[in-house]
Amino acid sequence: MFKVYYAGDLFDHKHITGNYVLARKIEELSDGLYQCMLPQNWEGMLNTAIDIRNKDIQSVIQSDLVLFNFDGTDLDSGTVVEFMVAKMLDIPAVLLRTDVRNGGYIFGLDWNLMVEGFPRCTVVKYPALSMYNAVGLNEMHTTIARSVLDAFEKLRQQEPLLHTFEELNAAYQHVIKMCGSGMESFVSAQHVQDLISAKIHKRVTKQVIQDHQQPLL
Repeated sequence: MFKVYYAGDLFDHKHITGNYVLARKIEELSDGLYQCMLPQNWEGMLNTAIDIRNKDIQSVIQSDLVLFNFDGTDLDSGTVVEFMVAKMLDIPAVLLRTDVRNGGYIFGLDWNLMVEGFPRCTVVKYPALSMYNAVGLNEMHTTIARSVLDAFEKLRQQEPLLHTFEELNAAYQHVIKMCGSGMESFVSAQHVQDLISAKIHKRVTKQVIQDHQQPLL
């Protein structure tokens, strides 16, 4: 089973409902192989902004793959931060856009050029309104979910950037330290080692690790 952190806007019932329906469709069509972690399921129950931030970053760190809603004329800033955390950890990412508006302004891009060009990323793009009119709500979600699942499968076969346990561990520890504000208490050093071992075991990194002595889970 692969853990997928699924991020995007959470500001109204349309965002929350859309996230939920697509996440459930991904799980259903994959027979549970991919399990989505939705931040909307915990953010409303946490007490402070830092608690929310730390829990979201912790969940990105724990994920095997990430799925980001890259909709809007300007991308949600929190989603962009989570995307950058994932990329600093070499976590494969699917960027989903169903917004028909152009948000890049220049070069014909759909979003800000500063999130372009990162490795181990795949874009899944559909025009939601025309899809809905053409095939209906359920088939729209089914089509998008299938494309996301295809993207996950292809990303899992791509060569990772970090090739040893030591490289992975150093990257994770560096990101946690740079986040500050108590992240070390959310993700301990031992937890990081266990996470890396689990990801190696699931072949998210194509089992290229050869020289680490930690037992695989």
